[in-house]
Amino acid sequence: MQRLSGVFNRTRRPWIDANGASPDEILDVVRRCPSGALHIDRHDGGQAESIPTENVGVLWADGPIQLTGDLHIIAAGVDVEGETRVTLCRCGQSKHKPFCDNSHKDIHFVAEERPRPDAKPLTERTGRLTVIAEKCGPLQLNGPLELYGSDGSLQYAGNETWLCRCGGSGNKPFCDDTHLRNGFAAD
Repeated sequence: MQRLSGVFNRTRRPWIDANGASPDEILDVVRRCPSGALHIDRHDGGQAESIPTENVGVLWADGPIQLTGDLHIIAAGVDVEGETRVTLCRCGQSKHKPFCDNSHKDIHFVAEERPRPDAKPLTERTGRLTVIAEKCGPLQLNGPLELYGSDGSLQYAGNETWLCRCGGSGNKPFCDDTHLRNGFAAD
């Protein structure tokens, strides 16, 4: 955390002091948290976090998939509805699958992106996006989604797709069943 050091200080316990800034300043920082690890529950009558009306994904260069929107995440031991932002592992090495824990940095994960000239923006972008982390398999995404590469190019737009989370697909970000051959294990 580089913003609001009076609120967020990892060397202090507890590491968050909500009295270190105004609720609106804290909300502004929390909204910028791409992983969804931070949320705010306001008790002052001020504006709460809102659920985005459109589901958007961004492929971080050689890193996770960042999703924002009206998200429902389902995985082993995880069933979270109403999530608004999340970063999901696509290198296959996270110790907190399906979530990213930055293992991609340790293993020097490389995910080349290809131009997808056939991808066209959605005409209807609203609705819930359900993400199902299949056991020892891909991320199944159901619901409206526009997925962009790290260069801003549209990689996918549609209502159902399977994304690689084993790190081995030859057609990243999409699953090509490499997980069946490379020993990928995830509940």
